[in-house]
Amino acid sequence: MLGASAVAVITNIDPLDDSNKQMPGNFLVKTLALGLYCSAIVLAQSPSSSPGPERSHVERFTTVETRAERTEAEASKKLVSNPNDADALNLRGLARLFLGHYQEAQEDLTRAVAIKPDNSSYQTNLASALWKLGRAAEAIEVSYVAVKLDTNNFNAHYQLGRFLLSVGGRERLDETIQHLRRALEIDARHYEVRFDLITAYRALGDTAHAASQLDFLWDARPSDARVFYANALLASDRGDLHAAIKDFGEAVRRDPKLFSAWQDLGVAYVKLKRWPEAVQTFGEFSRLRPDSVEAAYLLAVSLFNGGRVEDAEKEVRRALGIDAGAAEAHTLLGVILASRGNANAEASESLIQAVALNPKSFDAQFYLGRVQYALKDYAAAVKSLKVAVDLGPGQAEARFFLGTALEAAGDSTAALKVYQQLADKDSQSAMGQLGLGALLLKQGKSEEAITALRRATNLEPNNFEGYWALGRAFMLVQHFNEAVESLTKAVSLVPNRSEAHYQLGLALTRLGRTEEAKREFAVVDRLNVDFRTNKLQK
Repeated sequence: MLGASAVAVITNIDPLDDSNKQMPGNFLVKTLALGLYCSAIVLAQSPSSSPGPERSHVERFTTVETRAERTEAEASKKLVSNPNDADALNLRGLARLFLGHYQEAQEDLTRAVAIKPDNSSYQTNLASALWKLGRAAEAIEVSYVAVKLDTNNFNAHYQLGRFLLSVGGRERLDETIQHLRRALEIDARHYEVRFDLITAYRALGDTAHAASQLDFLWDARPSDARVFYANALLASDRGDLHAAIKDFGEAVRRDPKLFSAWQDLGVAYVKLKRWPEAVQTFGEFSRLRPDSVEAAYLLAVSLFNGGRVEDAEKEVRRALGIDAGAAEAHTLLGVILASRGNANAEASESLIQAVALNPKSFDAQFYLGRVQYALKDYAAAVKSLKVAVDLGPGQAEARFFLGTALEAAGDSTAALKVYQQLADKDSQSAMGQLGLGALLLKQGKSEEAITALRRATNLEPNNFEGYWALGRAFMLVQHFNEAVESLTKAVSLVPNRSEAHYQLGLALTRLGRTEEAKREFAVVDRLNVDFRTNKLQK
């Protein structure tokens, strides 16, 4: 059984990664294309042309998609008579971009740019098409051309700022902010820019400027769900999770399809270990997005930590049904299976798959090493735990279990070195005290070891490894009553560790408590039979 909480498995979630959180659902995906599409309609009109006839009732209520289809058809007709009509290529490309025909849009816009390379708007539109095709580097390069051609092009600056924000990297944040602020200087009415500026300032750690942008939004959009959401994010940044929960809740009440707010609301409950509320939140998130692997995964994490192991296993398997390549879901499934105590072989398979999908996942490597140790494959456990220590050098638990695996593999010298490193690096933590205790035992300093191990169990009262090590230390100095007390606590925490039951049986025997000792040895026999049976079944 794995003692560590599976909440560690969700540490890959970055609360600052809000690049796609400002607008709900698919609206975000189409917003920029729609803005460019509408801008292009205006640009295509002559500044001196007189207003056209008033639109009919039918035209006024035609959907944007229908108007895009009409624009595409009309532009195509123009291109039949003049294939080099740059304006028609631009309009058709934007219509196709909005309709989701990205490859065809890119081809039209590339031709438009080839005909009029000095047109900043055409360059901006081409960059948008490249972005939609996943060609981020080219999209950013073309966007630079667009802003250079026209420093007053709002769309060019806004789009470049968003692209830079999306690709990430702290070194790009100052430039991101520069372009977003320039967009606001050109046209301050576009409040959407302020949401992106808040994201950029938060990533930079500049809460004062982020709050300043939020103040504008409170005045301009006081009922907008996203304003409450942004306020909640800032509250979360300053560690006020209760205030954050209040505003996350208000955000999803005002807009139930603001999916990122559901996710962050659930994560806030996770941080506070309020598992029932986390389950309820992620349950609603999953209901709203039944095809989302993230929603299913987060619900599974909450169910597992809330003690609903069977429900958690069912939900994480559903997540893998949505996306079999989700490394975090494979890791969580491995943790859940290992917690059952009789499914380590299947747990190992799931964790091996997680490592194959993401070799740089600390959680996958760490839990795989734990399971391999439980399967008594000590050489493999050492290998996995060494990788985990390299990936997370500050993770004391990984270093401690590496030492334990090295001991089991018969490499006492290497184990001693690891315990020494742990004691030097983190001596005041529970794991540091465990490492110090193990080191002192190796050096024959039993009483000092017992002091360190007592300190470890006081720091973490539910840590199996602490009581297990303390019980063995008491056995070495023949304090059998204390050994029984520590080992009884250990087996109550992790009932399927045969070696702990065996040591408890020995301690009881030394005290003359023969019947109790027999019961412990019977448990050892049963666990060993189960282990051999599971190994054969594998």
